[in-house]
Amino acid sequence: MKSILPLTLILAMVVAFENCASNQETLRTGASKINTGSHLAQIESIDADLKSSSLSDESRDKLVIRKGKLLLDLGKYDETISTLNQVNQAKSNPVQLSEWNLTMGKAYVGKNEYSKAIQFLNQSERLDKNTNLMERKKLVVQSLVAEREYYPALATLTKTYTKGNQKKDEFYYETAAKTYLKMGFEYKNTGFYQKGLQVANLGLEEFPNNETLKSIQKDCLEVLQPEGKL
Repeated sequence: MKSILPLTLILAMVVAFENCASNQETLRTGASKINTGSHLAQIESIDADLKSSSLSDESRDKLVIRKGKLLLDLGKYDETISTLNQVNQAKSNPVQLSEWNLTMGKAYVGKNEYSKAIQFLNQSERLDKNTNLMERKKLVVQSLVAEREYYPALATLTKTYTKGNQKKDEFYYETAAKTYLKMGFEYKNTGFYQKGLQVANLGLEEFPNNETLKSIQKDCLEVLQPEGKL
């Protein structure tokens, strides 16, 4: 792969990277549509239930985790973490602890504290490798990209989709293409832009109406063909 030298190409790279940054999606950790009133009512009900002295430790922890998820949906990340810290981890079963770690990981993603998020997400998988597998993996990959850990992100992405013959979806193509685009800017190297363009083109064959892939394709071409020429 050749390094980029001409000033015009460097300027084109800056434009493309700025476009990519402006189009970057915020990592999503909760539901897309939230009924705030319903969530608040459920939290109030859980708080009332938690006051009962007859609750077992397991039932109490389940309620606390449920409350944490509701707070997460509402974007109250600090409250989510403080609530979840009330769970007695020593007495929780592995599946419940996996759910606890997943919710904690999502809360730290919401706080843009990606290294912490990755620790909780990985621990969630160690405890329960079956439930929420793809959701965890996608959050880990996105967090690695946000931390500019591009090579681990691509390795994790590839492993996630090759193991178990997982069909490549829009997330795969968008994330891989966007990562190569960022690497092209970061390392000042056209080879990564070429890879980004290749992945975007492949993705568009499967999902021709994907606007994110179209945008990445355009950004890569602005660097590789800044004057509309090969």
